[in-house]
Amino acid sequence: MTADPTIEIAWEGVADGTERSVRVDKGIAAPEGAALELGLKVVRNSEGSTWRVVVSPARDIRLTRMRATLRYDFRDWERLYLNGYNSWTDSVERPLGDRMVGLSRMPRAAVDHWVLDGSGDYRFTRQDTHPGRQHGFGYGYLRSGGDVSLFGSLDENSGFTTIREDLRAGTITLDKEVPARDLVAGDEREVLSFAVLGGTLDGAVRGWLGLAGVSCRPAPRVVGYSSWYRHYTDIDEDKLTHDFAGLEEALGGVGTGRVVKVFQVDDGYTKVGDWQTPDTAKFPRELGPVAAAAREHGYVPGLWMAPFVCERASRVFAEHPDWLLRDEAGALVPTGSHWSGQVALDTLNPEVRAYVTASIRKATREWGFGFLKLDFLYGACMLPHGGRNRGELMADALDLLREAAGDGVWLDFCGVPLVSAFGRCEYCRVGCDVGLDWDDKPFMRLTGRERVSTKNNLANTRGRAHLDGLAFGCDPDVFFLRRDVKLTDRQRADLLDADTHLGSVFFTSDDMGAWDAGQMAAYHAALQAFCERG
Repeated sequence: MTADPTIEIAWEGVADGTERSVRVDKGIAAPEGAALELGLKVVRNSEGSTWRVVVSPARDIRLTRMRATLRYDFRDWERLYLNGYNSWTDSVERPLGDRMVGLSRMPRAAVDHWVLDGSGDYRFTRQDTHPGRQHGFGYGYLRSGGDVSLFGSLDENSGFTTIREDLRAGTITLDKEVPARDLVAGDEREVLSFAVLGGTLDGAVRGWLGLAGVSCRPAPRVVGYSSWYRHYTDIDEDKLTHDFAGLEEALGGVGTGRVVKVFQVDDGYTKVGDWQTPDTAKFPRELGPVAAAAREHGYVPGLWMAPFVCERASRVFAEHPDWLLRDEAGALVPTGSHWSGQVALDTLNPEVRAYVTASIRKATREWGFGFLKLDFLYGACMLPHGGRNRGELMADALDLLREAAGDGVWLDFCGVPLVSAFGRCEYCRVGCDVGLDWDDKPFMRLTGRERVSTKNNLANTRGRAHLDGLAFGCDPDVFFLRRDVKLTDRQRADLLDADTHLGSVFFTSDDMGAWDAGQMAAYHAALQAFCERG
């Protein structure tokens, strides 16, 4: 960064709607009268690495813009990294002149029909497809060789921060989400805070997280099996019993040291939303026996849930219409087209909060699951409501999950605005879902930055590896050794190598009991390397 940031705050009076703004450039606020009316203070730490903007207005106001602009001489930099909104959103180092096309090539009718804009930032963030105008959320960095300049928000709990590059102007802008509530005269509030740090990537990330008050929850690395990519939703107790026998064949006699073994049941045991009532045709004894069998053999049993959404075919949807989130026009808020169509629940509704808490406690305290993969979490922050903006809604909803689970349960977040997950979960997915081929069909490559893609998943595993063990344990999704997946030997090897060395979750969805001697040897070699990491 070549100069102090320029800070802009804009607001309007609640009583009269008059608009005013103040700009702080090189530490000087102008116009002075507006700064006094706002009660503006800009506090910079002694090292010059953090800025905190505090206001205490003289009258009731509504904030309309909070922004900091950093100036860079981009000619000195080689690559730009901007963290994507969701844990599925592509997040890799890119050339400065690259561009983000998002859903711009998809017909609007297709976007609406398949709800392609549900999991990303498309509904609430300006999508700029011009070269050199990339955007991300929460933090990013510029890298030249081994040195970086990292810029990041210090408080995403009070609102998301959109970060925009403008290559031509030579700027990086941090645009803070405004509060959904008016500010009352005399109340003091920190409305914008950020850090700019240099050095190595690891050192800058550690420094930024420390300044933001984020600490990684202690948890071991885990190894095991997930049912998803083997069966998708077609699971039952017999199939899981078979799969667990295969996992035991591969791991039963293998010492893993401090690495903990996990057997995870994924989607398919009930309608999405009906977490307390499993399908009795598939699981006549509910899910307790599956968890108990895993524990008896020294495994931590895991279970998938999507606590903030429900599908239209669920009992929750039919019996509790008042639980469903609605927009200002009274329409339901779709979050995707999976299953029979998924919609958001209102996480501020006391009955929804009680139901989510009871569902998690039934899974953990009654059935005995100790590892929860919690998915589609972005459903909690689809639109501001109840006097809270998106960042506040997301932070509140994740805190609800943490409180419901307690400290004895490991949480693996997925489909979550990534920075909101920092310090709140033991593990977090850091990329999109892998697919059963390398990069899906050509027309599917137009369906957004969160799409299923083994190629993109591998890139994200590498791109977000700097977070492993600092913000949470990175979950790169699964690797495949089986041969019915349309990957080359090189692609399988690259995926296995990345999962071995760059994350804290080492899962497959193969029928491990069907592996031949060569596949089993490759697995054991990778497992040994995973377990021997520091």
